[in-house]
Amino acid sequence: MLKNLLNKNIYQAIVRCGITPESLFEVRLRIGKPLVICGKFGNAVVTENGVCYPSDRKKNTAQPVVAQAEDVEYALSVASGHSVYAVSDSLLKGYISYRGMRIGASGAVVSEGGRVSALKNIASLNIRIPHEVKGCAGEVSYIVDGGLKNILVVSPPGAGKTTLLRELTRLYSEKLYNILLIDERNEIAAVSDGKSILDAGDFTDVMAGAEKKLVYENAVRSMRPDMIVMDELFGEDDAEGICDIARAGVRVMASVHARDTEALKNTPFERMLRFFDFFLVLERPGGKIRVIENKGTKM
Repeated sequence: MLKNLLNKNIYQAIVRCGITPESLFEVRLRIGKPLVICGKFGNAVVTENGVCYPSDRKKNTAQPVVAQAEDVEYALSVASGHSVYAVSDSLLKGYISYRGMRIGASGAVVSEGGRVSALKNIASLNIRIPHEVKGCAGEVSYIVDGGLKNILVVSPPGAGKTTLLRELTRLYSEKLYNILLIDERNEIAAVSDGKSILDAGDFTDVMAGAEKKLVYENAVRSMRPDMIVMDELFGEDDAEGICDIARAGVRVMASVHARDTEALKNTPFERMLRFFDFFLVLERPGGKIRVIENKGTKM
């Protein structure tokens, strides 16, 4: 996927480092700035003859590979299907999606009436690369074996919550439950031309690219899901949506950015916490999953 997305010189520079696309978490392009990659090794600068880690920057004299405007423009063109205008609504939210990759974008923000109306002169991209890691939920598979539960995956950005959520979705689907996946950013199942690139299970129906609140009300009635799955809850509307789904008698599995469950208290998310049976807390990619069972009274 990266080979198609990146300008040839950028892709070849990464390959020369001996780092495979499969081992990457992010590629950052900033016009006029060094090309930066991120993986299990942390952050590193790509140079003309390899890679430079933060601890080596003072003594490493190799010239960094510098991203140019045409490199950013090339990636945007490919990701948008050669029509940036067609993805302008997505860019207003700060990202576009391409075959499961979420591409964050930053540039000059145009606002009207207190709301973002356009993003122009895009100067940097953060290409986040999804990883399908079957088996990563092994230590918590007993929860799935115990039947449908309301589950909230909690982690800071980049700790692997989407990967875990995808695998849990697949495991529940294997139990022949009907799963409705609201894949707002199209990075859990990564639907392209009507087909899922990443495996979220054969009994999973995917609604890709739609805002959560526009989907779940009608989906509860029309798709009769046993469980609704959604990634990256954000704000009061999403919190209220979780409450509505749970009150409707449908199980829900979701993820949220936070360091732990305590950080969700005294926020719009606090009132939804009582509906969850389990909280799965991640601190870093590949790290141990901390399981918190909610033994309080649930409505």
